[in-house]
Amino acid sequence: MHRIDTPTAQKDKFGAGKNGFTRGNPQTGTPATDLDDDYFDMLQEELAGVVEATGVVLDKSKHNQLLTALKSLLLSRVHPFADIKADGSAAVAEALTNLGIGEAAKLGVATNSQMAAGTATNLLPSVAAVMSLFSKRNFATKDYIRIPDVPGGLIIQFGTSVISATSGSLAFATPFPNSALAFVALKNGSDGRFVSYSGLILNGVSVYGFSNTTPTNIDTFNWLAIGY
Repeated sequence: MHRIDTPTAQKDKFGAGKNGFTRGNPQTGTPATDLDDDYFDMLQEELAGVVEATGVVLDKSKHNQLLTALKSLLLSRVHPFADIKADGSAAVAEALTNLGIGEAAKLGVATNSQMAAGTATNLLPSVAAVMSLFSKRNFATKDYIRIPDVPGGLIIQFGTSVISATSGSLAFATPFPNSALAFVALKNGSDGRFVSYSGLILNGVSVYGFSNTTPTNIDTFNWLAIGY
């Protein structure tokens, strides 16, 4: 592409080296700007090239082909953002910043198995994946839950047990892998009896029945143990 450069062009009309046109002035003998084939060929090919870049054949009867071509080239949705991607990682990063998209939006979504493994640092959880860690099930009289349900999660054990003696050993529903943190036992009744304990270990505890300070049968009692 070039600016008019015939001998009668108005020199530097739009700045240094930026010629323009003049209508001339017969009174001063200034001629109007002459047009040549180079200039018209340039205009023709520049405009026609835009239309043909879209794969459209020039049609003399249509006067909207340039506008249609510009819309097609600049607003194409065949491959959205492909041009930005082709410009490289810096262009992609700038585009994401301009759109207000942070790092989290570029992460993938974790599957149920990935949530259970709990090792990925570049994934986001879905509601379904989160709930998969808290799957529903039926509980036994002596049972436990793990929160979250992955190795190392907090384990809460509970149950209703019967020991027809003043003392006995209670085995947990499952051994704590690392540490037993706390244990509590309660009598369900109004007769003043209670249950104490000692020797809390990974797989169980020793329990004792009392009425005031007198040893008595433990019988039925409820209990809760916490560990991990």
